[in-house]
Amino acid sequence: MPRFARLRAAEVRDVRPGLARMTLSDGSEAYALTELCGPITVGDELLVNTSAVELGLGTGGAHVVHTNLTSPFGGVGRPGRVMKARYLAEQLSVDAVEEAAGGAGTDRTAIAETAPDGAEPLEAAPYGAGVALPSLAGTRVVLCVLHSHALALAATVHGASGVAPGYVMTDGGALPFVLSDLAAACLERGVIATAVSAGQAFGAPIEAVTVASGVAALAERGIERVVVAPGLGHLGTASPLGFSALDLVGHAAVLDRLGAATALAVRASSVDERPRHRGVSHHTRAMAALAPDQTVVPVPVEPETGEAADDAAWISALGNRAVGMEPLGIAEALARCDLNVTSMGRPLERDVRGCGWLGAAAAWLAAAA
Repeated sequence: MPRFARLRAAEVRDVRPGLARMTLSDGSEAYALTELCGPITVGDELLVNTSAVELGLGTGGAHVVHTNLTSPFGGVGRPGRVMKARYLAEQLSVDAVEEAAGGAGTDRTAIAETAPDGAEPLEAAPYGAGVALPSLAGTRVVLCVLHSHALALAATVHGASGVAPGYVMTDGGALPFVLSDLAAACLERGVIATAVSAGQAFGAPIEAVTVASGVAALAERGIERVVVAPGLGHLGTASPLGFSALDLVGHAAVLDRLGAATALAVRASSVDERPRHRGVSHHTRAMAALAPDQTVVPVPVEPETGEAADDAAWISALGNRAVGMEPLGIAEALARCDLNVTSMGRPLERDVRGCGWLGAAAAWLAAAA
């Protein structure tokens, strides 16, 4: 069951819309989702959830403010009737893109009537009488296992092509978008055009009920290069099916049917100490084995020879199609836009193999941008 403690806010810092971080009266660290519990000031008595810290879990690394006992939050009126974090005490309503007139997933006529100025309305994909789904032909989507990888890849695409991809955050990791300092920095620096929080995730500039409608909403806005990944706080186990990004293969199947081109960004590492993630991660292999036939796997190739820079035989062995790409420089791109990206607690740029595979996926996404 959840564990709670009553502590006071000793210092409040790093405040931005929707989030505040603080040091508590016992010296521990905490964060507050201020959209749910209201603003925090020094001296406030807080009820904080201490479960993750007491269990010694790395995810989060801090207590979570549940209630401000000094100044109970009465909430604010929010538009929309779509509930996220449904049936929890913290559930909140959002103005989902699907609810808006002409939002993603509506019929072709509605889309044509309400497409943003200067944007081409999405054509309907034929799926039988009475069903008109938007076509995502011309949209490229890269699926990433890790949040940090997704945004590093997006920054690299922007640096190479000048085109800022969109980011769709699934609910496979942390649900609150505002928890990601990296996503906030990417929005501020313009290396992602905008972001969508899909499913039960919430707090991004665009809210969507599903990943597919989130991608369609970006396409309606003229954003045809998209990265899809969970939020921070990836959960993985030794089981080939027990990891939080497995649902990406299901999203790939839907996106493929809607006409998007999809690719799987390989998670690989030359520095991870765990055997199952050394080289190509066993989770990536599981995803590749389950991915739709149309989903490709970008492979880093040597620029001089055009030959694979790493073992790629496993891709064809699993029935997938490898696409050789000269990798874009991940480390250089992060340095140019002053982004500090860590993966599993280590600086991403130090992982040569990981950056090679990510760079290949970035090159695939940047192609024709």
